[in-house]
Amino acid sequence: MNFKRLAAISACGAILAALTDPAAADAFVEPPVFASANGVLDLLMIAKARPIPALSLTPPGGGAPVHPTGWIYEICQRAKAIGNQCPADSSTVAEYGGVRLALQKGDVLKIRLVNQLPKLDPSKVTHAADPGEANLPLNLTNLHTHGLIVEARAPTLANPTFGDDVFVQVYNSANGTPIPQTTHQHGSIVKDYVDYQIAIPANHPSGAFWFHPHVHGLSLNQISSGMAGIISIGQAGDYAAGDAVASGFPGTQVRHLILKDMQVLAAGQIGFDNGPADVAEGEVLNQEDPDFCAQYPASASEQRQGSCPGLDGSDDGGNNYVGGRWFFTVSGQVFPTLRVTNPDGELWRLTNASGSVSYDLQLTDDWTQRPMVMQLVSVDGVSIDVPPATALGTVVQLGGGRFKLAECPQRLPVALRSAFICVSEFTMMPSSRVELWVTYRDPKLRPASSPTGASATLKTIGITTGPAGDSWPAIDLAKVQFAQAKPRALTNLGLSILGDALAANQTGGIFSAPVPYAKAAPLPLLCKPLASGHRRRIFFGLVDYNDSDSFGLGYEEVDEHGAVIPGTQVPVSAFDPSRNAVCLPLGPGQTPVHETWELVNLATENHNFHIHQTKFRLVQPSAASGSLLAPKLNPAIGAGVMEDNVPLPVASPNIQDVANSQNGYCTIEQWRGGQCSSTPVVVDIPFSQLGEFVYHCHILEHEDGGMMAKIQVVPSPY
Repeated sequence: MNFKRLAAISACGAILAALTDPAAADAFVEPPVFASANGVLDLLMIAKARPIPALSLTPPGGGAPVHPTGWIYEICQRAKAIGNQCPADSSTVAEYGGVRLALQKGDVLKIRLVNQLPKLDPSKVTHAADPGEANLPLNLTNLHTHGLIVEARAPTLANPTFGDDVFVQVYNSANGTPIPQTTHQHGSIVKDYVDYQIAIPANHPSGAFWFHPHVHGLSLNQISSGMAGIISIGQAGDYAAGDAVASGFPGTQVRHLILKDMQVLAAGQIGFDNGPADVAEGEVLNQEDPDFCAQYPASASEQRQGSCPGLDGSDDGGNNYVGGRWFFTVSGQVFPTLRVTNPDGELWRLTNASGSVSYDLQLTDDWTQRPMVMQLVSVDGVSIDVPPATALGTVVQLGGGRFKLAECPQRLPVALRSAFICVSEFTMMPSSRVELWVTYRDPKLRPASSPTGASATLKTIGITTGPAGDSWPAIDLAKVQFAQAKPRALTNLGLSILGDALAANQTGGIFSAPVPYAKAAPLPLLCKPLASGHRRRIFFGLVDYNDSDSFGLGYEEVDEHGAVIPGTQVPVSAFDPSRNAVCLPLGPGQTPVHETWELVNLATENHNFHIHQTKFRLVQPSAASGSLLAPKLNPAIGAGVMEDNVPLPVASPNIQDVANSQNGYCTIEQWRGGQCSSTPVVVDIPFSQLGEFVYHCHILEHEDGGMMAKIQVVPSPY
């Protein structure tokens, strides 16, 4: 964690009994929906501060409960807006838990984003003193449609709107005028509002995506304060059907579970990176500290139903958070109840919308205390398509080691395209999404009618992201009640999946068909295709190995024999928005182009690789050509699993200096010399969208700290 270990002065005593654990029993409510009509969804979206009634902190010294003030999106249809204001009626939604934007393939998403966020105390803005970041206390913002395979378009005279462009910055003129920056200028600075127009390709995968701000240096602050929502493309029935009756899975049986967390402080003084500062009762700590509460309950009597109490870490040089509380919500609700009544079960779409928290999730049977089995349907917005004969070890590798596979019921004697893939535990690092089919099962794991009183708890069991990493707490997130008594109509043993992991890579798919809007143009200087057999190698490390906060990325190009191409090496460097680390053209005829990247983690903590505007699949250089893991994709079998983020395993140094004097990070030279073992994660990335965008670690403390780089995709000259 990047907090300096400054001892805190608490203004309140340690009275745990004064805190009431808010174990709500409210029924789960789906996020509000804004749906497209006639091919368009046109919204006014206002970023602003607002109290969160669902979260309540009782001051340790007594008094009325305090509701923390978060930052949310107030949203309404543009047709009902009055200028840049939404009407004060039921057509306006301003939910901390987030909304869902329901789009169809071929739609156009139009958003006017208005910045009404408050000005910040510079002492509480971690990166305000970084090069080019003097404007961060003005609380600039923007919008990124995470996971959508869309154009990263900059405005033109003909079309002054923005596509999915993370370099524009929108400031609130009430907070002051931005200071021109001579270095590290990120892009366009726009006053008060900006218009986005994002075209969803007609061959886009159906599934679950999300949106959030992406201003470098403030992403963690804004997401931790609540600024995130979800996007759906198409319907679950586009790729999921019953195995007994080939009918698309109904949208009425789909749940959208948005995982958000918020650290709420008691009044006092705590240490920030820029020094100690006073905090008010109920103030939000938007630079998340994993040491806010203990990783596990102190005793069986501590009920962590949706939250955990603040911890005094001052004896270890940290902060005293006693009196505060860390809330973990599901679509804005604290420990809601989900009642599963349909005999054919439900499809759960889960989104980790946290800035930094990783979840290790289980659905634990309350009677047996064993993890329940769920069928894996989709990863990061792309439905899976795994041939029945695929080895389970291959499936684990395809999923980046995120899923603990479980025994599935024996399949029916019918020709289902994709195997049943069952999981009992799964890791979700920040930004990841997963879709699971959830139903009650008998002791032989077969779907069955639920006995009276059957229930389970959705929980994160606690996870540590490596020796130099963070320890994230164990929390009960939601209660699940099963009341499935009637006979099943669609399913026998599971869902039949016709996944976009196959369709997206076949003729006409988004990773195969020519890019319709790309027109031939001369290549920019130094922009060229990656040579045949070559691959790019990306290093995740520190710029200064004596500074644990100096996150960055390194780069080099490698030939087919593993030799580094002279002149391509770039040391681990902090994000520089003025420089493209990678530039590549589409293939001849404006077709998508595939590249192989090696991701090398130099750290003894996990990083979470994410790239914008595309997906990728994990590969093994030695895998046979008929394997899903083969370096060259076989369109006939597809990718199996596609994703847009993947955890990178920790490095294993065999020299003590790494732990003692290098903050748990190896250097590139130590890795190359064999003094540090870190097996590269190898990915095949298909590029099908034009524009300038980024790849980075999606642990936002690391991204805001510099672990990000810029990439440009341009049209082919042919």
